[in-house]
Amino acid sequence: MNKKPPLTFKLSDLRKRIHIPRKVQAVLIFTGWIGGLLLMASLCWFFTQPVRGRFLQRAVNRVLEQSGDPHRLGSLVPGASDTLMMGAYFTVSSAGDTKFSPQENTSAARACVFTFIAEGSFFPCIVLLSSEGKVLEFLPLNSHGERILRQVSPGVLKLYTRRIEGAKS
Repeated sequence: MNKKPPLTFKLSDLRKRIHIPRKVQAVLIFTGWIGGLLLMASLCWFFTQPVRGRFLQRAVNRVLEQSGDPHRLGSLVPGASDTLMMGAYFTVSSAGDTKFSPQENTSAARACVFTFIAEGSFFPCIVLLSSEGKVLEFLPLNSHGERILRQVSPGVLKLYTRRIEGAKS
């Protein structure tokens, strides 16, 4: 009679059948570690997006308040950042509004917070958008940005304007 092999499996049995050189084993283990770390980092990045959005909103609103600007960022617009233009889109409200909804006295409906890169330097910037997606105004978030924005050529501003308006349409 044929005797059936046992259903238990031992790792030592596998090692006897398959011979993997030590260098290949080391590379596979290293690749597994790197893959695991990348997986964990991407999961953390994905699941902390709302928290990072709130931190960004608070920081930008604090800067706008200190500079005396009447605009305030409201809620994060979900799905609006899924374009080639990397930035976070928020609703805009007036300074006295506590519900953070677009106001009639505020001509901007949305704002995009992004990094402006020009002439070898970069700085945080907000662009105010109308409800049709047209750029209304660029607001730098620091004094260095104000100085650079005054010096930058109109062509660079038009380039950013076209890119932002194209991403919103």
